[in-house]
Amino acid sequence: MSWFAVAKGGIKKQIEEATQSAASMVKVLLDGNDIQADNVNGLTFKGFGVLSANSTSALLLDYKSEHPEAYAEMLQILFGGEHPLMTHVKIEMGNDRNNSTGPDPATMRTADEEANVTRHPGFQLAADAKAVNPDLKVSILRWSAPAWANNNDKIYTWYKKTILAAYREYGYMADYVNPYINEHAPDLAWTKQYAERVKTDSEGFNSTEERELYNRIKSVISDEVGIGSFGASMVSDPSLREAVPIAGYHYNTDDDSAGNFKKLAEQYDIEVWNSEAQSTFSNSSFRPNNNMKDPTVAGTGIGGVGSPLEMSNTIIKGFVNSRRTHFIYQPAIGSFYEGGQYSFKELVSMRDPWTGWIHYDAGLVTLQHYSWFANVGWENEDNTAGIWRAVPQASSTGATGTNPVSGRNGSPSYITLAAPDKKDFSTVIVNDSEYSKIYKLQTVNMAYTGNPSMEVWETRAADAGEAFNSNYMQYLGDVTADGSGVYTVKVKPYSTVTVSTLKNKDKEEYNTPLPVEGERTVLDTDATGAGHSTGDNILYADDFDYSKQTVVKIGAGGQFEGTQSYIESRGGSQSVIPRYTHDRNGAFEAYLPDGSDNYVLRQQLDTGTMGLGGTWNSGDPVTAIGDNRWMNYKASVDVSFETNNTQGGANYAAIGARYQGGGSSHSITGTPYVLKFWFDGGWQLLVNNSAVASGNAANGSGGVKIDGFDTAYDAWHNIAVQVAGDKVTAYLDGVKLASYTDPTPELSGRVDLASGYYHVRFDNLKVEKVEGYTPYYSELLDNLEMYDLAA
Repeated sequence: MSWFAVAKGGIKKQIEEATQSAASMVKVLLDGNDIQADNVNGLTFKGFGVLSANSTSALLLDYKSEHPEAYAEMLQILFGGEHPLMTHVKIEMGNDRNNSTGPDPATMRTADEEANVTRHPGFQLAADAKAVNPDLKVSILRWSAPAWANNNDKIYTWYKKTILAAYREYGYMADYVNPYINEHAPDLAWTKQYAERVKTDSEGFNSTEERELYNRIKSVISDEVGIGSFGASMVSDPSLREAVPIAGYHYNTDDDSAGNFKKLAEQYDIEVWNSEAQSTFSNSSFRPNNNMKDPTVAGTGIGGVGSPLEMSNTIIKGFVNSRRTHFIYQPAIGSFYEGGQYSFKELVSMRDPWTGWIHYDAGLVTLQHYSWFANVGWENEDNTAGIWRAVPQASSTGATGTNPVSGRNGSPSYITLAAPDKKDFSTVIVNDSEYSKIYKLQTVNMAYTGNPSMEVWETRAADAGEAFNSNYMQYLGDVTADGSGVYTVKVKPYSTVTVSTLKNKDKEEYNTPLPVEGERTVLDTDATGAGHSTGDNILYADDFDYSKQTVVKIGAGGQFEGTQSYIESRGGSQSVIPRYTHDRNGAFEAYLPDGSDNYVLRQQLDTGTMGLGGTWNSGDPVTAIGDNRWMNYKASVDVSFETNNTQGGANYAAIGARYQGGGSSHSITGTPYVLKFWFDGGWQLLVNNSAVASGNAANGSGGVKIDGFDTAYDAWHNIAVQVAGDKVTAYLDGVKLASYTDPTPELSGRVDLASGYYHVRFDNLKVEKVEGYTPYYSELLDNLEMYDLAA
């Protein structure tokens, strides 16, 4: 290599270093005259929201009943404190059919059914969150609808009855409603009509107060995926803006080509929301051990794809590009079993209600960098609440993409929030890159005298050998302005920093880390359902009778205020949310038949009486129960049918084993080992959805005949499937039907119960250990695990 080549390479390196040094210097000017105190909706920073949707709250009420202290602590972390992290609970009303992770229960399955909000966990979550924070906002929208609600008048009735049921049951009125369909282009004419009907409705109310509260509900459009298609319509149509004061769309951070959403926020004072946003993918405590090079240095800390820093950059870019001032996460709380679609797309994981295990992700800490350093929420009618404004002129980002948003190019990314009286401000900085950054902050025309010192708070991944959370929300010290009034702050690679005039360093809350998840104990119990004692060979059993059990009531401030009936708290006497179940299609509920004193688990959707609404992932009803670490066991359940329908073999009952989830998690076809049963005695043993054995126990086809087999549709029979190592065995009424040895076995997973879209009954579920085989494993570890080390 020649001297010239070496010299040329050295010069090139010097130029690159000089360029990087220049690019690393970021100047931020906050002019107090840019703080728009008179803009009370468009630029007020509302903070963050929880979306309860598509079965993601399936296990939440089990936490409340089994581990109320853990549930109450979660409420305080998300909704409590001087600066609540979450300011809004959004409830997606379902139709008992899958809308990605699973279904949400329909509040009215038929037109003449009274609206029942107690069987939908989202409404109870909102009630408990509002007890902690009375200023919390509540909104609803729908994903499709029950089959009976097939026109706008019926949709209005469904909404109204549901909203009033929540008010009468829990004491809160919805604040916002999207009258159309989630993730569809808006129906602007219907949205206007809906808003007018809500505003003027005067019939069917129990009191003047109830009617007045209902009449104040505000409408939202349009919850589309991607950039909203309605921006130009809202800008050009004053009547639409009057009817719909909130514009929301999902995931995409950008404005339309005409900049209409910026206009709506700044010129017309309309709220613009990211009404369904992505939080984190994966457990962020694993990230410090990753060795990804993005772009050149191994390891991205809490940054990189699907990370807390990426999520935070989405907030900044959403405001900078389209003036989004509210971000609702789907789901913020993941309370469903692993394996469901979009597992670990969440900020809080609550998957093991038998232990109270909860994972609080680092994504929450990055949100604290906003909510804890500003007065966030909704301004009052008098504009006296002091909600901080986001300041476009002091906010910027060069992060690329829309969803995901990438900051790996090292460009500046920051947002400034300021008090409307100009006395305080905070700047949140995100550096999702491998390059250090220097920020120079300066203010003019502020209401304080002199240049106060500013606190600097940082969150980044652990250093080598330290606990994974050792660098979460750390006070780094105060920074003072130099002679020119400039504050200088160094921002490390893969970190987020908040610089604030607020004084928080001595507050206990700011110096207390989030709880760290404890041991995930395997579900192995010898006493579950009331009145159903089990022995040491039992992993789990349930007779679905919870009539002797109670649940705590959450009162003011999130404190316990006595108890209430387990049954009444979870749906009522004929529609009880069962323990530890996660539906992925259909509706399985503990049910008390008329004239009976025996609760059963009943699949509540029957095509003959109610029809079916739309679905995201089609499939027959199926629900999971138990622990994905279960390995070798025999699962059995009693089954009976309510109708004599045999059309196409669709009226069946099934039990499955070793369900883990995945791409086919919405259907029993995705469960590796299944015994399918028809009341005429027909049966199939399915392995990965292929029949490896079949027959009829009544006539002996398939090699097994059960003498005196009762083929009446309402007769009770016991179906069972046993998995032991690579061998699966099916049983009917205690008689072995068939065995199969799987050359590529699935080795662990939960129990599934399934049926067609008919009223099918299940009772006396039992999961037994298999002698001579290990019943479960306790923990799965790899070299990314860090959660056992915590500050």
